Amino acid sequence: TLLLLMSFASCSDNENGESTTVTVETASEEVSEILTTTEETTESSQTDVKEILKIYNNATGKALKRKPEFSKLRESVASSYKAGASLKAFKSLIYKFMGIGAENVFDVSVPGKAEDYSTCLVKSELTADDIISAECTVDDEGNSTVTFLINDGNSKVVEGELIEIDAPIDKSGISTGLLGKDYYDHKNAKNIYEAICGVAPTATINESYSNAKLTAVIDADGNLTSLVVTFDIAFEISGVYGESGTATASTKITYFDFLWS
Repeated sequence: TLLLLMSFASCSDNENGESTTVTVETASEEVSEILTTTEETTESSQTDVKEILKIYNNATGKALKRKPEFSKLRESVASSYKAGASLKAFKSLIYKFMGIGAENVFDVSVPGKAEDYSTCLVKSELTADDIISAECTVDDEGNSTVTFLINDGNSKVVEGELIEIDAPIDKSGISTGLLGKDYYDHKNAKNIYEAICGVAPTATINESYSNAKLTAVIDADGNLTSLVVTFDIAFEISGVYGESGTATASTKITYFDFLWS
């Protein structure tokens, strides 16, 4: 914008055919002021994001330390499943493992101080680089509602070897890992491979997720009182008896009924 304004001004002449630089100076000053304001706003926004992340990350850390009782519900709704005859036979196995469908809902009550507490909730390690945006509102009672839009991610496995994984959502506090556990909330390519490797050891799996959103409520004492995480997942399986297939689904994870003593 500054270059365009300067170019325009230098090509403009007054009535006497004399060029003027007043517009250039004025434009430069205005643009400089705009740029300075933008830099200040960006810097302020980044500070706000870090503060919001700190509120949420600290709340999940406190939950792991104090281990209050809570309930958790994970539901995944299928959007599509397209595959050849061989892979169609794996549909029910994959859906069961990924918790897709009403019959495969993951519903658990986690007792306080449970030894396996971290299989359902872990401390968030989200950073500003992991998110698209962050918002925080505080009500009259001091309860903070934080909302993050989290960056998309993906993973890939070829014949059991993890080739790639980039999953910011795995740092958000939900349950994740590289084994074949049904309690993992986000199933990456390695998890899916673990579910079918007994019958399809040569499979190549590409997984991706998108539209990830996290909303948490934290009370005035810094206690996590509710957490909802949603995202869409898609994966492609190939190299299974010469066939390939794709599947998509939407997942919602809800943490609620925290009992802080």
